Amino acid sequence: MRKLASIVIALVLLAMIVPGTVMAVDGAEQEYILVFGGSAIPRGAAAWVQAAGGEIVNEIPQIGVLVASGGATFPARAQRIPGVSHVGPNLMLSLDLPAARIVHEDIMVEGIEDNDLYMAYQWDIRRVGGDADTWAIEKGAGAVVAVLDTGVYEWHPDIAPNYAYGKDFTDITTPLPPGWIMWDGGGPVDYEGHGTHVAGTIAGAITAGRIIGVAPEASIANYKVMVAVLALDELGYYATGIGYQSWIVEGIVTAADDGVDVINMSIGGWRYMNEPDHAAAYVAYVRATQYAREKGVLVVASSGNDGLDLTSVRPAFHVPSSTPAAMSVNAIAPDDSLAFYSNYGAADTRVVAPGGDLSAPPFSYCLSAYSPLNAWAPGAGWVFSIGTSMAAPKVAGVAALIYAHNPGIRPAQVEALLMQTAEDLGKPGFDPEFGHGVVHAYRALTG
Repeated sequence: MRKLASIVIALVLLAMIVPGTVMAVDGAEQEYILVFGGSAIPRGAAAWVQAAGGEIVNEIPQIGVLVASGGATFPARAQRIPGVSHVGPNLMLSLDLPAARIVHEDIMVEGIEDNDLYMAYQWDIRRVGGDADTWAIEKGAGAVVAVLDTGVYEWHPDIAPNYAYGKDFTDITTPLPPGWIMWDGGGPVDYEGHGTHVAGTIAGAITAGRIIGVAPEASIANYKVMVAVLALDELGYYATGIGYQSWIVEGIVTAADDGVDVINMSIGGWRYMNEPDHAAAYVAYVRATQYAREKGVLVVASSGNDGLDLTSVRPAFHVPSSTPAAMSVNAIAPDDSLAFYSNYGAADTRVVAPGGDLSAPPFSYCLSAYSPLNAWAPGAGWVFSIGTSMAAPKVAGVAALIYAHNPGIRPAQVEALLMQTAEDLGKPGFDPEFGHGVVHAYRALTG
């Protein structure tokens, strides 16, 4: 066992410097989301958009949404297009970035098969029933989990055995706010690290690598909806991921059409329903997550790292976790208390899962795989992180086990099973902080 001093080489606190929502970049032309009143885009939409001074960039006909570029006068004109119910800018969304990260000392190492880091550090996986007793019943083979994130580093030894495919919805030529730098190299690969961390939490394989995921034989479907960037604030540059909302919505709809079982989104930002520019974005999210659920997909999303009671901040909504069809996940600390950074609230909370805290670094953190292409710690293969981003994929992993064990089960049934078999925390029964309790794989599989 390596000494702690050799393991911890860097710590960065990020909770207070990451913007929840990044607005569309100013300019003569920008992209807008148009939401039609029905569930389809009517014939003639292209001509109407052109007549309003715009040009269609993308269409998501399954949910009656299209994206168009236009100048400052386009939104008002587009609002008069027959059938259009909402028009708003194609806003950017940031990662639900970990509240803190610690880099493991090792660079990427190939061919290790002893899962030594699971044995030493993955208390969080074991807390949700990720252990031999559960895996003797079900390991998740046959279930597919879509990771909508910064991409996945598919060659990582913990990821490769379960990596199914990757799709890229991003555009690295997109304009960035002043002072920001594009770090991403394009394609479905992960240049930030966050998506790889999430994927390892869900389905790190037992057969290779050094960590183990909750569902160690489930398949990872990589839907890259965010690009890696270096962003500047008063403390200097920091690494994160950002994505246009249209990328994320299209990723949700495509994953549903592809027949995945679970969608995990450890991403988040704010939509303010008292702001006219935000209504189209929120409605598009609602439609996309509902579409996925109707296609048989359980949508799991992190509740966010703002430490807020989400019910009390209405009409502000944390998206996508606050959409009705998403299963919002809060984070708990190693002592089963609500993590200091975790959002909560009676209107959104369903269940909780370990996200870690700062009490005993790195043992109180969540360890998983990482992309060696990231700018924050180049070459790092494993990273300790805390945040609701780490909690959501554990719920997605348990859900994958349920899908694999119960072919044909519907998302409402999976969600009910997760809640009914969760270990109650806090006040007896449901409460705004812990919902129905912490999910547990063994309990879910055995009823």
